[in-house]
Amino acid sequence: MWNLTLKNPTLLIGFELGLGVFLLLFCCSFANAQPSGIVVSVTDTSTSATRPPLWGMDTLFHPEQGLRGAASCATASCHSGPKVGVSTETTYRGSEYSLWLENDPHAQSWRTLCSDESAKIMTKLGILRDGKVFKADAYQNCLACHNTDRQVAADNITPRIAEGVGCESCHGASERWYDRHFQSLEAKQLAVSSLGLADTNALVQRAKVCTLCHVGGKDRDMNHDLIAAGHPALYFDLAVYYESYPKHWRDAEQTDPNFRSRLWLAGQIAMADSELELLQARALKTLPVSTWPELSSYQCTSCHVSLNGIPKPIHSIDRDLIGSGRAPSRDWNLSGVEALSTYLNRSIPELDNRAAVLRSTMEAPNPRVSKISEQATGLRNLIHQSLYATGDLSLSRWSNARQISFSASRFQNANRMSNWEYAAGTYMSAWASSQAMRSSELDQAMQTIRHALVFPVDTQSPKFPRRAESTTPPNLEQWHSALRKATKELLESTVK
Repeated sequence: MWNLTLKNPTLLIGFELGLGVFLLLFCCSFANAQPSGIVVSVTDTSTSATRPPLWGMDTLFHPEQGLRGAASCATASCHSGPKVGVSTETTYRGSEYSLWLENDPHAQSWRTLCSDESAKIMTKLGILRDGKVFKADAYQNCLACHNTDRQVAADNITPRIAEGVGCESCHGASERWYDRHFQSLEAKQLAVSSLGLADTNALVQRAKVCTLCHVGGKDRDMNHDLIAAGHPALYFDLAVYYESYPKHWRDAEQTDPNFRSRLWLAGQIAMADSELELLQARALKTLPVSTWPELSSYQCTSCHVSLNGIPKPIHSIDRDLIGSGRAPSRDWNLSGVEALSTYLNRSIPELDNRAAVLRSTMEAPNPRVSKISEQATGLRNLIHQSLYATGDLSLSRWSNARQISFSASRFQNANRMSNWEYAAGTYMSAWASSQAMRSSELDQAMQTIRHALVFPVDTQSPKFPRRAESTTPPNLEQWHSALRKATKELLESTVK
């Protein structure tokens, strides 16, 4: 079985977190009443938004407003002070640049694009020819996520500011606010409201600056051509990445036991928004690199199926449920619509309805691109309007208990159990909320469950070292034993 996604060690985290919360299917029959959420109403559900997008490429990234580069933040009195352990035991602020430069993988993304492996990918795609850029538009598509500045020097290869994914990729082009955002709270609020500084304190907006690259958008498309040429497929989960990310900021996670669940929900909403933004671009072919039909908008296992008798039905698609000649659309990103709808206590049923209609349109034998574009636009606008109505971009009413209940309800949808993306995403939602409930019994059960769905070592790329741990799937007795044990531990944790 060809499994390109496992060629990326980072993505192994997501895959190994696969199906585990099957255990939560068993939680359903024991669950108590769900904690209350919020109820909102949206009067205008037309396909054209009544306000400009709350977030997105048009609001978060304005390179035309002037990029200064990460080095402009690197004075000792600003963001390049001593790191922890250099001259102080703790740090309040001031060491962000130093931490980014020395520890953050984003600082290496330009070097990654310059690597031999990246050069081979670009050569296969005709982007490079004889060491020179042959397809400028396609090269710009690469730069969009591998370097903050996309203006190139005279050689048509090297960016004017070659720094990788720097400060302004996430915080916005700084020319209009770099000299004032620190002066006062009012000055920072003005920078956020009018001058292009991204409000990363709002979890949904923070998540969106991640999904601009880790999912895509109207000016960047990591499509099936790139995957086929060797680029790892994108399976992003904010809570998982956050766990191992070398952070240069402080969050409320030390004082808020529900923070990780809220972070997960913010990531899901932003992933859905970016997927819809990307669908719009692909259907309308607004990017020269985009095509339609775009295979990466569908699940990999629609075509890439087991050829060696791997006894793991979750790694394939149940044709009896889907029907011949139909490819299921990706669940990984669009499942965020369901999460948002749950957060709103299903008070806007049109969210679920429009998502179902879009999936049906995409899975038709000959999908109409005009319909896909129209439906993706309408659903995306409705997501934005729904969040406008809550006035809460930090999702403060979401909790661990609600997330566990959400995960359990998803696994009650038994007709989707053969969908790896759906099942793995459900496990991740429970993993995010269960981190505060760790126990040796739970860890052991989750390990067994994870092994049930991890792709075997012989399907991984030989370019990466083989893992020492066994990936032999558990037998049926071990599977049910692990489910019972994990269920018991989770239920006892929620009672505590």
